[in-house]
Amino acid sequence: MKKILCFIFAVVCLLVLGGCGGGTQTAEAPVQKQAAAETVLRVGTDADYPPFEYYQEASKAFTGFDIELMQGVAQEMGYSRVEFLNLDFDKLLPALNDKKVDAVISCLTVTEERKGKVDFTEPYLDSPNVVVGLTGAKFSGADTLKDKSIAVEAESIHVKAAKKYSNKVTECGGAEEALKLVADKKADFSIMDHYTARFFITNNYNGKLAVMATMPDNKDTGIAIAVSKGNKEMLDKVNAGLEKYKTTAAFMQLKNTYFGKLK
Repeated sequence: MKKILCFIFAVVCLLVLGGCGGGTQTAEAPVQKQAAAETVLRVGTDADYPPFEYYQEASKAFTGFDIELMQGVAQEMGYSRVEFLNLDFDKLLPALNDKKVDAVISCLTVTEERKGKVDFTEPYLDSPNVVVGLTGAKFSGADTLKDKSIAVEAESIHVKAAKKYSNKVTECGGAEEALKLVADKKADFSIMDHYTARFFITNNYNGKLAVMATMPDNKDTGIAIAVSKGNKEMLDKVNAGLEKYKTTAAFMQLKNTYFGKLK
């Protein structure tokens, strides 16, 4: 009797063990998919140049035309997000070649001098440089600037343009400061790009300041994104993302939001 019971017990154990073994193979928990790694595009900017780039203290965030443009371009490039690094304007291009950032966007006008230091994408805006003065001021052409006091943003291409006409050039911390000097009659004129002038006149000085004229010999009018010299891979990627983004309705809406309906 004991032998029979032992035999039955052995058979039962074999069946249970066999069942457990099969269950281990078929009921194995599926491997969870790992979340896709976040990809970050590091971008340098001088966030003190409305409406292109500025920092909103209330929201603790960067904003402006360039900021939103770069976010849209980065998305087209496949990046998860953009990390902006706020730098003084004269530190932006060195930061590229020091590999502190992957790209720079800061209302950068493409010039031959700058092209010797970094590479530029195709322009995303074309903005001629203009002269701004008090509404009603007499202005009969560029010669009117001779020996007049001219306020411009320091380190910008407008410093050189102003010094062609006058020795009384005041270099300011930004375009807004330059326009305030004109509005307060502490400077006769200011020189800056058309889009910036339009923004500040519309929002701060409507009726008090006006665009006098477009600067002659406006060969440097293209505004583009910069990457480090010789970095063709990044240049091609940014150009491709920019080309795609410029065809979207979001890009047209962005221009209308910051600059009004321009041609």
